[in-house]
Amino acid sequence: MNRISSRRGRLSAFGVAFIVTLTASQALAAGGFVSATASGDDGNKPARAIDSRLNTRWSSLGRGQWLQGDMGALKSLGALDIAWHRGHERASRFTISTSTDGTTFSPVFSGSSSGKTASAERYTFSAKSARYVRVTVDGTTLDDWASISEVAAITTSPTTGTDVFGVKMIYPTKEGGETWFLQEEALKDTRFDPRDTITRNADGSWKMKSTQVRMHVLTSSGYDSEKIPTYDRDVLASRGYMQAANDWKNVEMTGFVKVNAASDMSDNFAWYARGGRHTDSLACEGSSYKGSLHYDGRVRWQKESWHVSYDQTAYEPGTSSLMGRWVGFKSIMKNTTYNGKPAVKLELWLNESADKVTWTKVYDITDYGQMGGDASHCGGAEDAMPITWGGPLATFRWDSASDVDFKWLSVREIAE
Repeated sequence: MNRISSRRGRLSAFGVAFIVTLTASQALAAGGFVSATASGDDGNKPARAIDSRLNTRWSSLGRGQWLQGDMGALKSLGALDIAWHRGHERASRFTISTSTDGTTFSPVFSGSSSGKTASAERYTFSAKSARYVRVTVDGTTLDDWASISEVAAITTSPTTGTDVFGVKMIYPTKEGGETWFLQEEALKDTRFDPRDTITRNADGSWKMKSTQVRMHVLTSSGYDSEKIPTYDRDVLASRGYMQAANDWKNVEMTGFVKVNAASDMSDNFAWYARGGRHTDSLACEGSSYKGSLHYDGRVRWQKESWHVSYDQTAYEPGTSSLMGRWVGFKSIMKNTTYNGKPAVKLELWLNESADKVTWTKVYDITDYGQMGGDASHCGGAEDAMPITWGGPLATFRWDSASDVDFKWLSVREIAE
């Protein structure tokens, strides 16, 4: 398993995280806290750390001092901006913890500031539902002061639009983009290849009893491996697709599943795209990002440079066991940039109540080359290059489950 580290600062012991330095104006625009408290102060009160002014601060002497912010309500928190007083002279060691009730806190990030800037630095982690955020400081590289000029919460708020099933969309569909939805008469859908027998349940959902499932969804251009002229990774990255310009690339894949029987609860569902068939005879066609939801509730991302060459992120505790209950699962991938270079943003979301609308982000990471890889096997100049191209197949995959119900499957192209 690969541990994903930051370019500056240390990897969180509690999840994937990285640091981005922000300008003062970016930090002040973030906000997010309605009040602040602290373990103590030297006259520089905690409210001064949320007053949108970098020339004021909260300070307290001693290791273990903490500053706590209240967002006023439960929100999906995915990052914290912190501007450290004298941050250009010393690095502060600290832990970020979150809480829903202000009493029980769970750590989400542990590391150090860069020691190179007094402007805000962003510390990201897998999104958590929280109201209260606490920063506990364990001294600096120069002394035992805890001193923060400004702190701001970075929250996420999904869009309010819904798809044809009434399922909330996290990102809107790209205008004129490719879309696919599981049809009422799924067995007659030429763009859907379940590859094994599926049957209709009385409630309208579908049942699959195979223990090795690869349900393919084609774009409107279809799939034909003979129409793929090259698998050279540098060429694919340059033109942006494998078979056709409308290949599945920036996508939000959604499905609701219920595990009724499984021989291995550590196995998983994987919604994936950015390649074609995954078979030994077409090894370099098998590129993908696989958003994985394990039957025991864990989540992670897998990067497959070719079939079979995997690099994986660390597990996060997404939910409880999936046995006997409906859970909604979204795998989202879209191209972005990181330090001016191509990168891919990867998100996983869960709808534990299966009400179609209440989604929680459980994983958020950007692959800018730090996830590893073996692209040179298929002509790439850089082994760890992000998979930035599209592919003709999107796939709903699972193994080791002999009885699974599924419904409301969709694949939608979203804007880059």
